Amino acid sequence: MTLSLGNHFRVFMCVVFMGVLVGYVYTAKKDVTDNVYIDTVKGGHLTGFSEVTVRDAFNHALTEPYWRYYKAKTGQHVVELSGGISHSGEKGRAVIQFIVEGESTVFTLGAMKFNEVVQDVEQKWTLIGNVYDTWHARQLVYQ
Repeated sequence: MTLSLGNHFRVFMCVVFMGVLVGYVYTAKKDVTDNVYIDTVKGGHLTGFSEVTVRDAFNHALTEPYWRYYKAKTGQHVVELSGGISHSGEKGRAVIQFIVEGESTVFTLGAMKFNEVVQDVEQKWTLIGNVYDTWHARQLVYQ
C-alpha cells in the first residue's frame, strides 16, 4: 500500500486542524473558568461578611464548587458559582450569581437558585447565612 503525496498532505492538514481545534476548546474553557471577574469576586467580600473572602467562605461551604464567568445579553459581567449545599434542611445544588460592575472591583449578589428553584431575597440571605455559618463552624474546629 502506497500513499500519494496528496494523501500525506490531507493527513497532515487533518492533524493540524485537530490541534488547532483542541487548542481553541482549551482556551475557551480557561477563559470561562479563570479570568479577572472571577478573581474579583473570589477575593472580595459580601456586605456584612468582611472577615472572610467570598472564595474561602463558599469553597468551605459548597461541595464541588465550580466558578464560571459569562457576559450576559444585557452586557453585565456575571460570575456564577455552583455546588452542593444544605439549605432549609434539604440537601441540593445551589447556583449563585454575582454581578460585577463594569471594570471595577465592586460586585453585588444577583440571582440564586436552589434545586432549580429561584430564591427570593429572604431565601437568598438565608442560604448566604448558612454559607458563612459553615465557614465559622469549620474555623472553630481548626482552632
